[in-house]
Amino acid sequence: MQLIGIDIGGTKICVCFGTQQGEIRISKRIATQPLHGWKEGLKATAALIRELAQSEGINLQQIGGIGISAPGPISSREGKMLSPPNLPGWENAPLVSFFEKEFGRPVIMNHDGKAAALAEYRFGGSKGTLNLVYLTCSTGMGGGAIVEGRLVQGASDTAAEVGHFILDIHGPMCPCGLRGCFEAFCGGAAIAKKIQREIREQSLSTQILQEAGGNLEQIDAKCLINAVQKQDPYALKIWDEFCLRMAQGIGTVLMNFNPAVVILGTIAVHSGALLLDPLRKLLSRFAWKENVQACRIEASQLGDRLSELSALALVCGTDIYRT
Repeated sequence: MQLIGIDIGGTKICVCFGTQQGEIRISKRIATQPLHGWKEGLKATAALIRELAQSEGINLQQIGGIGISAPGPISSREGKMLSPPNLPGWENAPLVSFFEKEFGRPVIMNHDGKAAALAEYRFGGSKGTLNLVYLTCSTGMGGGAIVEGRLVQGASDTAAEVGHFILDIHGPMCPCGLRGCFEAFCGGAAIAKKIQREIREQSLSTQILQEAGGNLEQIDAKCLINAVQKQDPYALKIWDEFCLRMAQGIGTVLMNFNPAVVILGTIAVHSGALLLDPLRKLLSRFAWKENVQACRIEASQLGDRLSELSALALVCGTDIYRT
């Protein structure tokens, strides 16, 4: 059975056709910002679906369903994005009703972090693990949880917002409006801003800046990782702090969900053992031994396919999807 996956992000919209087994037949991405809001954005997405279907000879009336992975906050019951901070003009975007009207097929949408957790459960390296938590570990720190084979949704679609557990009430402000969130310490954007500020204020000389080509504004997590691998002293200091806060945040996850596996996204994929080894050693400071021993900490194996698979996972067996 052919399915359609739509992943809506701050920089791109990805459309794919695939199967319940996670086989992607065709996919294509378009830039989000030039579309100037949801009205043009959804029209362009629908046009892209028709273009791909025509190129592959796919009858849209035979599509089994459409899955939409979208940035939060969302209302899964209303089928809407509510007020996505990185997508101005997409407030109250009626995703489900629009695509149901356009194509007459069943449509399921959810928060991108929850959709990614489903993708890991359905298709990832820990496929079928009944108690699983996924952390985006990217620009921000989102996530989702599978508990006893069921996606945890919550009364307002915000269950398992692990990136906004408070690690320090006196910590830095988070874009969400709270202070000292996990994301405010470990999100890629937060780390980059901290490094940029300290280099500027302290006139630091560091390999991190060289990795960014001397451009302070181009510093990101990849620059930090590369500098750590080259044993830059300042980079090593920042990395040690990052690993400690990661362990604290994941320790909180272990105590709340007691998962068999925690899967980490982008930063862990790029850094590998550089992050995972110290993280595993530090976890015992923040969670009970039983919880630590019961849990594997792994980097995602889905790679560049995660966007497509997250959307497809929402319509690949709704038996584990619970609102």
